Amino acid sequence: TGLTMQHYGEKRIQVMTDIDDTVKSSGGVRLLWKVGPALGGIDTQYKRGAFYPGVFQFGAELSSYGLPPNQEPLPMAVLTARARELKVFLALKPSTKLVQEYNKAAKQLFETCGIGSPQWGIDCENTVLYGSVQEWILQYLKGWRKFDNFQKLQTQNDQSRTRYVLVGDTGEYDLDCGDRITAVTPEAMAAMFFHVISENTWAEAGEQGLKKPADRLSNGVPVRFFRTYVGAARKAYEEGLLDAEALLRVIQAAQTALKEQEIAESDLRWADVRRETEEAIIVLGQRLEKGQGAVPKQGGPTQSAGGSQP
Repeated sequence: TGLTMQHYGEKRIQVMTDIDDTVKSSGGVRLLWKVGPALGGIDTQYKRGAFYPGVFQFGAELSSYGLPPNQEPLPMAVLTARARELKVFLALKPSTKLVQEYNKAAKQLFETCGIGSPQWGIDCENTVLYGSVQEWILQYLKGWRKFDNFQKLQTQNDQSRTRYVLVGDTGEYDLDCGDRITAVTPEAMAAMFFHVISENTWAEAGEQGLKKPADRLSNGVPVRFFRTYVGAARKAYEEGLLDAEALLRVIQAAQTALKEQEIAESDLRWADVRRETEEAIIVLGQRLEKGQGAVPKQGGPTQSAGGSQP
């Protein structure tokens, strides 16, 4: 059954995220005059280091949804290909802006809605799992390394009570990681969400936006593709992992972030958010017409790849 149908305390969600091109843009920077390996990813639509609009709200909402007021949400876990040998340069710390932004989103959610915990965020000592230089050189090993890190993460939790949501992108072997996980422990996964990125074709796609791969199942686990975190939140809502209010808060957070980044409304980044906002409003309207109101569909994740709009 979906989270909304469970008794408090039966299951908790832990969100696992990649960093580069998932939380923030790599900028598509490459070595050796742009023909060498990418430094973290391939996305060139956002400048290097820019956070994707709505990403922190999405993480805070997913982690906190359905929990009773007295239960702490599990910390955000990070499955990254960043080399542990370079942790002196790349390690996430409490002072890292990315870490602070997750906690800021959690504090605002708690203070305005009484949801979650003001202490929630990334546990830099225990739930950040790194890769190695080996995977940076042999890129095809990244999926395996992230899968190995997932297995290490599982040992920290009560496996009978914890389900996971993986958030990654289509450029750093995150799909490979997800398929490895579901091949072994599909029952541990609630859903997987992948940010659709490209090095060049996003500009060619124009106002219509990049074509997303078809949503599918991986050994029964929903695999959902999105261009913005508005789209991710809409699909999480359809999977019973968020409610309507949470979806609307992610939409608001994404629009606020675009304004704070001073991105012109004629920019394709705004076009992406507007398009996926319109799709979300259509879904919400359809639920209201059916008398479902703010309640996500009952029964949990869809059992067919057609259960979610593109």
